[in-house]
Amino acid sequence: MKDRHAALLTVCVASVRLALAQDAAPPHIEVSTSEDAPTTFVVYGDTRFTERPDVVVAPARQALVERIADEHPAAVFIGGDLVYQGSDAADYAAFRRDTQAWSAQNINVFPALGNHEFRSGCDRDAASSVCLDNWWQSFPALQPHRWYSVSLGPRLLVLLLDTDAHLKSGSPQRRWLEAQIDTVPDEVRFILLVMHYPPVRDPIFPRSRDEAEIARYLAKRHKSLHAQVVVIGSHVHNYERFRRDDITYLVSGGGGAKPVPAFRMSGELSHLKTSTNFHYIRFVLDGERLTGTMVRFEPSAHGIDPWSEPDRFEVLARP
Repeated sequence: MKDRHAALLTVCVASVRLALAQDAAPPHIEVSTSEDAPTTFVVYGDTRFTERPDVVVAPARQALVERIADEHPAAVFIGGDLVYQGSDAADYAAFRRDTQAWSAQNINVFPALGNHEFRSGCDRDAASSVCLDNWWQSFPALQPHRWYSVSLGPRLLVLLLDTDAHLKSGSPQRRWLEAQIDTVPDEVRFILLVMHYPPVRDPIFPRSRDEAEIARYLAKRHKSLHAQVVVIGSHVHNYERFRRDDITYLVSGGGGAKPVPAFRMSGELSHLKTSTNFHYIRFVLDGERLTGTMVRFEPSAHGIDPWSEPDRFEVLARP
């Protein structure tokens, strides 16, 4: 009987700890950077780590991973669909195995949730599931939260959102997002939002849940901010760049998933002529200037350099 009481007490204590964790604020992670040198970091998405050969172009994915390691970035931000099937722990094992070049350098990896993190059969509205458990086991600092923030030094704040959860005004995630932006420190010069479903993209692709709410909110809020805002989504397996309401919007979904053509309508700014665009975005923060470069890999290149940088842009801090 004594052992049974002890077991029950352990369960109760664990339940209390879980309740406290769920009530706690989403984590804020600080990554120190050198103030004497520019800071390099990488953003991209739709890597789809898995052993299934029919849903990913594995050689392109691995070439990108190794090239990113050569950049020695302070962090890699992944805009969702890190794995192909979130319910399969083997896909997360494939991620860990295939990114050993990153772990060897202790490169920080910060993912956002995408729709494939909830594949297959997981309810995206559930507080917990085998899919979320697999994600949290790979990134234990995030448990039990689905959105969070990262500081890269004092001048850059990155907000990683879950676009499979509600973002409408009054929702828990939206309240957190607004609180983060309303209380951003004065020294922060740039705010990046990283998410799976891009709020601004080629109109031929349908929207998902509430990502359009982000563009509407920022169109009003950005005017009174002292920090400049950049928004990066994935989901569309290609690259796009837009400028709306003085905000840079990017689509970066060329991490290895089978490519999807982009029609480059409605003011798309890169004007790329290539339909297949495996890539990542290299960002360099140097003082009051944030420079983005689309680093593209051509898997069909034979006898020529498969790497190119066909799009580059700059975002200047606000006066």
